[in-house]
Amino acid sequence: MTKKIFLLLPVFCFQFSVSYAIGMEELADSLTALTGFSRAWCPPVKIKSLRVNGNNISLQTNNILSGVRWTKEEVNRYNLKVSQWVLGNNHGKVTIYTNWQPISELITDCARGVHTGKKEKDLSNRNIALWPSHGLYYNTGRDEWIWQRATLWTTVEDLYSQEYMRLLRPMLENAGATTFMPRPGLEHGETGPSGMPRWTEGARYWIESQGADSSLWNLYDGDHYKDDMKSRCMWVNSLTEPIDLCLALHTDGADSGNDSAIVGTLCIYTPFDDEGNRSLRDGRNRQKVNRNLADWIQTQVTSDLRHLAPEWTRRQLMEANYCESRVPVVPSVLVELVSHKNMADMRYGLDPKFRFAAARAIYKGILRYLNGPSAVVQPLPVNKMRIDTDFVLHWTPAIDSIEPSAKPSYYMVYIRENDGEWEVQQTDKPILALSPKQGIRYDCYVVAGNDGGLSMPSPTLSTFLKASDSEADRSTVERKGMVNIIDAFSDTYGPDWFADSTYAGIVPGTYACEDRFSCAYIGEQWNFSRASLWINDDNCGWGSCYRDHAGQFTIGNTRDYAVLHGRVLQEMNISYVSCTAGSTDFPISSFDSFALIDYIAGRQRLPIDSAMQQLLSGYLEQGGRLLLSSDHLETLSNEWCKANLRCYPYASHATRSGRIAVSLQHPYRILLTPNEHQLFSATPTGLMPYGEEATRVAEYTDMRCPAAVGTSQSLVFGFPLEAVTDFESIYRYSIQRLLTGKEE
Repeated sequence: MTKKIFLLLPVFCFQFSVSYAIGMEELADSLTALTGFSRAWCPPVKIKSLRVNGNNISLQTNNILSGVRWTKEEVNRYNLKVSQWVLGNNHGKVTIYTNWQPISELITDCARGVHTGKKEKDLSNRNIALWPSHGLYYNTGRDEWIWQRATLWTTVEDLYSQEYMRLLRPMLENAGATTFMPRPGLEHGETGPSGMPRWTEGARYWIESQGADSSLWNLYDGDHYKDDMKSRCMWVNSLTEPIDLCLALHTDGADSGNDSAIVGTLCIYTPFDDEGNRSLRDGRNRQKVNRNLADWIQTQVTSDLRHLAPEWTRRQLMEANYCESRVPVVPSVLVELVSHKNMADMRYGLDPKFRFAAARAIYKGILRYLNGPSAVVQPLPVNKMRIDTDFVLHWTPAIDSIEPSAKPSYYMVYIRENDGEWEVQQTDKPILALSPKQGIRYDCYVVAGNDGGLSMPSPTLSTFLKASDSEADRSTVERKGMVNIIDAFSDTYGPDWFADSTYAGIVPGTYACEDRFSCAYIGEQWNFSRASLWINDDNCGWGSCYRDHAGQFTIGNTRDYAVLHGRVLQEMNISYVSCTAGSTDFPISSFDSFALIDYIAGRQRLPIDSAMQQLLSGYLEQGGRLLLSSDHLETLSNEWCKANLRCYPYASHATRSGRIAVSLQHPYRILLTPNEHQLFSATPTGLMPYGEEATRVAEYTDMRCPAAVGTSQSLVFGFPLEAVTDFESIYRYSIQRLLTGKEE
C-alpha cells in the first residue's frame, strides 16, 4: 500500500524529499513574478497554506490573484507552473485559491466568450444609473466649500470625470438607453450654494434639491463628504424603474512611481452589501454578476485605448469594499479610468480624442455586457461633407477600424432655415438635395444610424442663395459671385508637454484644443518641480495648477464655423456653399470657379495638407481669391507660403496684449487664453510680406509686428479670425476687401 503524504505549511518553508521541489517563500516569489510579468500593478503574492497529497496540490494565497482576469488558459498555465515548481513534473492536480475561492471560479462570462442575457442589438428598454466621481462639498469643520480631490495638471477629478460623462451619457442614450444621474448634467448651469454652477457640486445636494427624503442624503450627521458618496447609492436603490446596472466613473490618484509609466484602468466590484448579503435584489450572485460587468468594461477599455496608447495598462479586476460598488442592489462597478495624479496618464487624458475613445469603450463594454455577441455598435460621426454648387449635400460614412458592426445603414439629416427649428429628413444614401429658397440660409448636419443606435453629430455646414439670383441664372451667376467656405478645422488635441530630470509638465502657454467645449480646465499649471511633494489636496506639490477658471466652460473646436461665417455672408447678400477640408475631391473646374475661397483653419496644427496646397495653388494661379486665417502657419513650408500667399511666418506668440490694428486704424482684440465665450488663439503668428505686391494689412500693436498680409488675391491672418472679439466686423472687412478691393 502506497503511503500518502499530507503536508501543511502555513508559516514555514518545507524542503520536499525530491531535489527539485521549492519552498514556500520561493513559491510565493515565483507566483509574484509570473503574475507581474505583464502586470505593472502586481504586489507580492503571499502563500497562506500549501497542502500536497500525492499529486493533489491545494494552494491558498492572499487576495492578489483575485485581481487577475482569469481565463481557462490562464488557470491551466498557473496550475501547470505550480505543479512543476512543487512536484517537479506536469502531473499535479492543482487547485489555487485566492481570497478562499478557487481561481477557476473567477473566470467571467466575458473571459469565456459566452453570454447568458438578452440577445438584443441596442440598449432599448435599458435603464442605466451612472455618475461622474466627486464634486464640490461643504466641509462643516472648515466652514467652506472645497474640492474632494487635488487640483493637478490643469484640472481636478471632481470636474475632469464630467468630461467622460458628457460623452458617455449621450452615447448610451443614442443606443436607446434611459440614463439616470444623481449629479446634475452640464445643462444645469444655475448657481448652487457654493456660488458655482450646479454641475460642479457633489450628488448629495442635487438629490436633496430634487425633493428626495432626507434618509437618502443626510446620512452621517453633517459629514457631507461621506453623505455625498453613499447618497448616490441610496438614490439608486430608491429608483422605481428596474435598473440594469450602475456605474461610478472615477479618475483615481494612484501614482506609478515613474512619471513615464502609465497607471492605467482599474475596475472595482464588491461581492456583498452592507449586511453581508451576497445576492442582488433580483437574487443573482453579486460576485459573479459584478465581476462580469467589471470585466466586460475593463476588457473593452484597455483593448480600445491600446489603439491610441499601446502601453496602456490593465490594472486589477479588483474585489474591494467600496461604497459605490457595495451599496447598490443592482449590478454595479466602480471604474478608475485613468490616474489624474500621474503625468503619463494625463498626457493622454487631456487629449479630447483619447476621452472620446475611452467613453466609447465604456459604452461598448456596457452594450456587450447586456447584449453579448448580438450587440451592434452605433456608427462614428460622418465626415468629408460638402454642399456643391447644385446645393446637394454629400458626406462619407466613417470607417471604424476596430468595430465591423459600426457601419451606418441610414442617416438623419437635420436642416434648419436661418436660425429656426431643426427639421429631420431620413435617407439611406450619403447624399441629399437641399433645394434652397432664395434669401434663406440653410444649416445642416448629419447623424448616422444603424441597428445599434445613432452616431454623435457631424460638423454643421451652411449654404445661402442670395435673393437677386433667379432660377434661370443659378448654373452660372452663382459660381461667379459665390463664396466657398472650407472648414478645415477638424483637429482636437491636448497641450504640449516637457520633461527633464528636475522640471516637467505642461509647456506654459500651450492649451488643449477641445472638442466643441470642455468643463474640466481650471487653470494653468504653476508647480513644475519634481521635488515638490504632495502634502494634501490644497498643497498638491508637483503638477499643481491655478483654480481661476474652475466652473467655466472652455470653448474649443465648435465644428460650426461655416454657420458663423455664413451668417455674415447672408447679411452681405453673398451666395455661398460650404464643405469640410477632406471633401474637396469634386472636379477642379468647379473648385476654380468660385469668386472667393474662405479657408477656415482655426487652431488646426497642419492647416493645409499637401493635397489642398495643390488645389489652392491652382486656384490662385487662375486668378482666384483666398481668405485664410490660422494659428499654425509655421507648420507650412516658407517656399509654399511665399509662392502662393506672398508672405511667410517668422514669429510665433507675436503678441501678449492681443490688440491688433487692421489697415493701421481699426482696433480689434484677439482672445489668447481659454475662455467660455469663443475660440482663442494660442499662438498668434507674425507674418512677413514677400514680394512687391504684398502689403501689411494688420499689425499686433504691442509688438509692431505684422498680423495680416494682403495682395489683390489673398488676405492671410496669423491667427484664427474666430478668436477676434468682434468677429463679424473683421470678417466683413476681409470679405469686402477681397471681393471689391475696398476697405470700407
